[in-house]
Amino acid sequence: MPHRLIVIAPSHYSEKAAWALDLAKLPYVREVHAPLAHVAAVKAAGGKRSTPVLVVEGETKRVIDDSTAILRWIQTEPSADWRPYGPSDDPEILAWEERFDADLGPHSRRLAYFHLLPHKALALPCMTHGAPGWEATMLSLTYPLVRRGMEKNMRIDATGAARSRDKLLAVFDAVDAALSDGRPYLCGDQISAADVTFAALAGPLLLPATYPTPLPRLDQLSVEAQEALAGWAQRPAGVYGVRLWAGRKVA
Repeated sequence: MPHRLIVIAPSHYSEKAAWALDLAKLPYVREVHAPLAHVAAVKAAGGKRSTPVLVVEGETKRVIDDSTAILRWIQTEPSADWRPYGPSDDPEILAWEERFDADLGPHSRRLAYFHLLPHKALALPCMTHGAPGWEATMLSLTYPLVRRGMEKNMRIDATGAARSRDKLLAVFDAVDAALSDGRPYLCGDQISAADVTFAALAGPLLLPATYPTPLPRLDQLSVEAQEALAGWAQRPAGVYGVRLWAGRKVA
């Protein structure tokens, strides 16, 4: 049986896990939910609260919370065709992944939501793509409440967005510097967890055309949002991230 990957439609951490499963050629089905409605699905599957959650099917059923934990499982799964951390646990790959998980993922999400959430007509299609119809209807009806909850829980405001921009600039500076010697990937000559984590978690900034959940086009956003998001894809790190997205093969 294929494994089950429970996700929120636009979640970049979910895309990190899905991308790794695709590279490893491990069979899975996406189970997509809208924000808020995902909590019941996650708990019913045996997870905690957030996504992604991987339900590993087999003789012994296993539930894995968190994208990094899913990659750690792939690393030791005998049937996987790809090892996220190389033949052994490469400390350089682990260090990049840890930094991206902490300094890229939360801050790209906050900056993107800061500019997206005020525009319900743009936000709803993104947040409900692939989710059950009743969840999309519920989110539409409760959108003001859900928006306020997201803004409070993730500290999505002008001050938070400015702080996130500073964090993101530091991450992109580090990746720009690492790529300045012409290397094709961050660690070695093959794609690793470091590359997948960067590209996936930078997705809300890069707005790649191949992102599985359709993201708004830059020209659909406000002038302020365009100014905040336009430059990331032109930096060396952004060009590298867009190249990885362009080459992604979805199972």
